[in-house]
Amino acid sequence: MRKLGLFVLPMLLAACGGTGLNLGQGFEMTAALTGTQVAVDVVNVYAKNADGSRGAYLYSRVDKYTPTAGTLNVEVRGGSLGFTAQKVTVKYTDASGNPLDDSAATFNNSVAFTVPGGYTCPNGATTCAATDKTLTATKFSLPDLYWLSEQAALTAARGCVNGSSVIGTSHDCPEARMYVTFTGKDSLGAERTLTIPQAQVRVYVATVSDEVR
Repeated sequence: MRKLGLFVLPMLLAACGGTGLNLGQGFEMTAALTGTQVAVDVVNVYAKNADGSRGAYLYSRVDKYTPTAGTLNVEVRGGSLGFTAQKVTVKYTDASGNPLDDSAATFNNSVAFTVPGGYTCPNGATTCAATDKTLTATKFSLPDLYWLSEQAALTAARGCVNGSSVIGTSHDCPEARMYVTFTGKDSLGAERTLTIPQAQVRVYVATVSDEVR
């Protein structure tokens, strides 16, 4: 779930219950999931001639696929409340937004991480009185997030060999994307959601080999 040349595809989470970003009231973050990819090893299968030599091309198949976890990046606007994520829901789609596969359409899992609020305290303290807080834009990063289900990864890999021609390493595989929604609570305990609508998964042919049968 994925250039990894992966495009960073953020979504702004609008403030709820307030019109500004006064400290302790506003909630504004931009999230992106980058680096998710699926490397596919492809075998081109050929018929065997009577003399044992390679004959006509028959089809291509996936020999192996290797998923790579992505990294969550969150930019927090100065003055924004923090966010504690409790659950993640991932919907897998193709480039047109259609479900990637009926059996691999959605992934749900419990999570536990906290994005800090957009402020700093004197002397590097983690907590302080509201009057001592300085509005500061912050960044949060969480690597090695494997939110691409095995079935979704397999479906994406198989998409590389759905054609009827010989596959090479320059072959373009169909895109896969993840619609990611975090649910949790802000620093004041209010329910919040943080969404990444189109986190791209890079699917590509890593190696190609031939097989004669």
